[in-house]
Amino acid sequence: MKNIYKITMAASLLGFLIMEACEKGLQEETYSVYDENTLTKPENGEQAVRGVYAALKDNGGFGYYAGYLYWLYEYPADVVTTVPTAKQGVQLDQLTYDASNSTINGVWSSVFRMISRANEAESLIKKINYVSNGSTEQIKNQNLGEVRFLRALAYYDATSLWGNVPLLIKPSSQFTKEDENPVLSPKADIEAAMIDDLTFAEENLPLTYPPASVARATSGAAKSLLVRLYMRRGEWQKAADKALEVMDKNYDIRTRAEGGIVSLFDTGNRSDNEFIFVLKSSNEPGSYSINSNSFGINSTPWDLNRGWGNFPITLQFYSVFSQNDDRRKLLTGIYKTLYGQVVSVPKEYGGIGGSAPDTVMAKYIYNLKYPHVNNYNYAGFNNVTILRYADILMMRAEALNELDGPNQESIDLINKIRNRSGLDDIHLDDFNSKSTLRDQIFDERNKEFFMEGRRRDDLIRWGRSASNGSNPLLKFKEKVKPVLADPSTYSDNVDYTVYPYPQNELQSNMSLDASINKGRIK
Repeated sequence: MKNIYKITMAASLLGFLIMEACEKGLQEETYSVYDENTLTKPENGEQAVRGVYAALKDNGGFGYYAGYLYWLYEYPADVVTTVPTAKQGVQLDQLTYDASNSTINGVWSSVFRMISRANEAESLIKKINYVSNGSTEQIKNQNLGEVRFLRALAYYDATSLWGNVPLLIKPSSQFTKEDENPVLSPKADIEAAMIDDLTFAEENLPLTYPPASVARATSGAAKSLLVRLYMRRGEWQKAADKALEVMDKNYDIRTRAEGGIVSLFDTGNRSDNEFIFVLKSSNEPGSYSINSNSFGINSTPWDLNRGWGNFPITLQFYSVFSQNDDRRKLLTGIYKTLYGQVVSVPKEYGGIGGSAPDTVMAKYIYNLKYPHVNNYNYAGFNNVTILRYADILMMRAEALNELDGPNQESIDLINKIRNRSGLDDIHLDDFNSKSTLRDQIFDERNKEFFMEGRRRDDLIRWGRSASNGSNPLLKFKEKVKPVLADPSTYSDNVDYTVYPYPQNELQSNMSLDASINKGRIK
């Protein structure tokens, strides 16, 4: 932790400030050390904010939200599987991981690197007098709101993946000796800090930005992350109310007349108002030096468009879609390979099948939400969705059902999502209990949000609701165990709601030892 917080962060934030200064023609303002007495202008605060955004794509085109985070959110669930050659992915997919898994270690570092950048940026911005330097207090609070939103997002991921984690919300210059080897803070304390950050952010962030800055955090993004947090906590009324606040903003789902769900994920669709917050992967102005991500190359196989095929999806998942569901078009039901053959989903899984030698039966399907240019580039410029409006509608529908059981508003919200994909309405009379509508909601969520990092959290929340909090792994076990290559790898003695703390952290943080991973690995 000392290395992550003190050395890496000071260097990375400073490096970003220097880079930004040079790009803006300020070559005379270069610094060999991080000097708060020199970085005194509002533009330095803006540069610090950009440095925190850049941490969303930590470690090149694969880091954090550019790739590896989704390995932890998708592989252990029941939709995405992996290829045998991806050792770390196989461990995650088959629930055989341990503290030495490099992806677990890497995501931990990425999360806490962004938290550290946010802490350093917050400290710097607070010391800048924006008004006396030609700016405004409003812009200062906006900058603070942005970094506090990003810190809350990082802590959301940290607590979703590990539960109790160290809570540090101050710059390294204020560290005590104890802070260099921080203890684990209760998850509830961290969530309280997140709520404080997000409340400040929703009060101080703007509703919108100019098109070039579409990926910056808005008040709607802060409210949306609060909805997600309240849902995780089972605070249904707070979640429903906050979702309604988001619905009062200028968001909407992309309609069928506009191209619907398929066009939503087109590479050229960069600022649709269904996107509440995204990782902007672009070489356009305002991309915060986040030039690409690994989703396109990882999502599809080599014989389709020279991809790596690291996110294969089970054929069973294809079979859950009706033929007239537009969301099925975001999966490779049938395609022509680079070599002239046709790969087709077998008829027993809902595909059209075919016959050899011209047609080969698919062993997996692949998602097309992250389109990739047909060349040898290792990454693409498509945005990565972090928060979108359809999720807000579905979370309000779920919260209302948990509060009062089947109700017309929940039905209407679900139908809005279904109709956009070409499906018929469901009706209130179809559901005679809270549990039956809950199952419908999670079925729709699975089909709407595949490969958007939501399935693992959904399975855990579903289990909590279905068991009245007594067994959060109820649905996880029900859905995941049957798709394991070896079902015996599933253990009732392992708490799959959390990952093991990384080996690198156990070795560097003297407050921790291997005993804290008891019950987190088999």
